[in-house]
Amino acid sequence: MPNCKLFCIPYAGGSAAEYQDWQLLMKSDAVEAVPVELAGRGVRARVPLCSTMDEAVADIYEMIQAQIDGQPYALFGHSMGAIIAFEVSRMLSKQNVMPSPVHLFVAGRNPPHVPRRADAKVLHELDDEAFIEEIIQFGGIPEELIAHRGLFRMFMPMLRKDYTVSERYQFQSDDSKLRCPISVLYGTLDHSTAEVMSQWQRYTSGSCSLQAYEAGHFFIHDYREQVVGWIESELAGTLTASVGRS
Repeated sequence: MPNCKLFCIPYAGGSAAEYQDWQLLMKSDAVEAVPVELAGRGVRARVPLCSTMDEAVADIYEMIQAQIDGQPYALFGHSMGAIIAFEVSRMLSKQNVMPSPVHLFVAGRNPPHVPRRADAKVLHELDDEAFIEEIIQFGGIPEELIAHRGLFRMFMPMLRKDYTVSERYQFQSDDSKLRCPISVLYGTLDHSTAEVMSQWQRYTSGSCSLQAYEAGHFFIHDYREQVVGWIESELAGTLTASVGRS
């Protein structure tokens, strides 16, 4: 079975550090987890933050295409990162120079055609205090950051910019479809249902599989080992099938 790179794209406010231990959780060397750093954080702290989804997608596209070396590769993204992974996969599938991704994993995000819930707040439009409270309730923020509001406020520009990018995203539909399988992960306590999440199927001519976890939006932290294990299993099936077709 060939080796495969798995490019991992973080959520709004997140960084490549969210995936730094994924390689250690892999049970074999067949999959190489490659954490992708968004602009304005980590080793790319000096790079200006992206203001639109188009900018974020173009930025990550350039980073990933520079690392495509002929071996199979897949993309994973959580929440905002899921949309970036999806849109980057669309771009990669439309060009004829490099191989397309063999698999797409989307976590914690409804399919792009599904409208926001009527009762969902537009977080990036809230004042600072309301924004902070909503982010804390959403989960995923380290306790030490919550305890030090002054430190929290240092991350506010990045958080607000990321939520602006995510919440202003508008899907531009066309007739194209991905040719790779799409695997969907979601938390059952995150306003997600199998009926809605299964609609990711419409964006690929391949298969679409679902995996649910009894948790909220940040199930990828609560079930880290299980999430990585399922991804590895799904990729093993894809890579084995590709060998059979070659």
